[in-house]
Amino acid sequence: MISLRNFSYRFEGAEAPVLRDVCLDVAPGDFLVVTGPSGSGKSTLALALSGFLFNQYGGVATGSIIVDGLDVGQAPIYEVAEVVGLVQQNPEAQFCTLTVLDEVAFGLENRCLPREEILTRVDWALDVVGAAHLRHRELATLSGGEQQRVAVASMLVGRPKVLIFDEPTSNLDPPATAAIFDVIARVRETAALTVIVIEHKTEYLRRFEPRWIRVDGGMVAEADRPPMAMWRAVRRKGVDGAGRVGHGDTVARLDRVSVGYGGGWVLQDLSLSLNAGEFVVLMGDNGSGKSTLLQSLVGFLKPVQGRVEILGYDTQRTPISQLARYVGYLFQNPDHQLFGDTVWEEAILAPRNFGMLDDGRRAEIERWVERVGLQGREADPPFRLSYGQKRRLNLISVLGHAPRLLLLDEVLIGQDPGNAAFVLTLLRETADRGVGVLLVSHAPEVVATYADRVLFLSEGRVVVDAGPDEASVQLAALGCWAYVGSAEDIPQRLADGGEG
Repeated sequence: MISLRNFSYRFEGAEAPVLRDVCLDVAPGDFLVVTGPSGSGKSTLALALSGFLFNQYGGVATGSIIVDGLDVGQAPIYEVAEVVGLVQQNPEAQFCTLTVLDEVAFGLENRCLPREEILTRVDWALDVVGAAHLRHRELATLSGGEQQRVAVASMLVGRPKVLIFDEPTSNLDPPATAAIFDVIARVRETAALTVIVIEHKTEYLRRFEPRWIRVDGGMVAEADRPPMAMWRAVRRKGVDGAGRVGHGDTVARLDRVSVGYGGGWVLQDLSLSLNAGEFVVLMGDNGSGKSTLLQSLVGFLKPVQGRVEILGYDTQRTPISQLARYVGYLFQNPDHQLFGDTVWEEAILAPRNFGMLDDGRRAEIERWVERVGLQGREADPPFRLSYGQKRRLNLISVLGHAPRLLLLDEVLIGQDPGNAAFVLTLLRETADRGVGVLLVSHAPEVVATYADRVLFLSEGRVVVDAGPDEASVQLAALGCWAYVGSAEDIPQRLADGGEG
């Protein structure tokens, strides 16, 4: 089905190739899982196999890629698209329309299929990814996890011979992650598809006994055993909590806050406070209101009812430009907050804008650039970075002006175990210096190793607000087993009938 022979690729303006002499054969019906460090070339491999690399990027390719008899480097993209479907790492990067129904139907409409067949296939694809209830929603109103489901459905509906998933679950909660991989396995079996999944959360995929492929430094090789589970590697590099400072004054407060749009409530009568030096993990299923809560705290969304305060400032009356001096905000999508022309300009953007870029701060940012693995890339445009590298650059950019409160929406997107451990340790150190940290995460291991407190949202309400140990007890009592214990146990726990 797929044959790569001595394939190499170098992006325009880059000194070194991102893929080097790749040789790989994939049979019809194979199930491959591709792993490797952030920035190693995994997404470039996916773009090459789907033909986009040769149609959207200026670069130099050598060698060949043949998919189902097509020379992907020479064939028109519409011919390759009949054979290969790619679910990209960033769902928004592949959306072409404004609504869920139009998006999933888009490819079939371009193929001029009969209306009734299009609607039948759309219903099937939305149903298998658990997104039938989103059928009439606008894409812009969906959470990151909901967008990811729609992106998967839009590729499934075309029924290609090869399906490539580039971290298809990075924004999904644990039950949805397990469900998506179940769908991928089921569709592969029923439709005889060849499936390639690029993923760091390998614990969800072991039970399908796939072929394991590792990409590292642009070199591609078959692995003789599964990689270490994501969170086992992170736990080994975690912190033990020694030396943590006590919690200080309140940095944020919500008093009976309700937020809504589109005719419905997203947050309902929500009251809570966040303290200096406190590392709080915010959990909850996709669509429960986590991102809305963060946007309300920074002032992007104004409460319909109630009051939000940041360091005593009422967000209804205080300009966001003033609040931003005290709050560092990380959007769910890394691309949504890249503003500089180069990596270095992006890293220093906030402290420069606030008039804080003295020699000491510049030196500290230089150390961060080195620590996050971007040394030597300072002059590169940020959009040339991998998804995971962009995420680490986002983090530097919000730490640079020394905010009093950090609001982080899925900071671990695109991170391999080593980088995930580094990011979490850096955030723990930041909290220990007296900064309030509120981190959206679906991983129980983050709670166990790094957190002081857990908030769990359900339908816009806080149903758990407790320390890590007590939160686990309360979540278990609520039947939320996917958020308790180890991620390695989640697939089996859900298969045995545990609820999300």
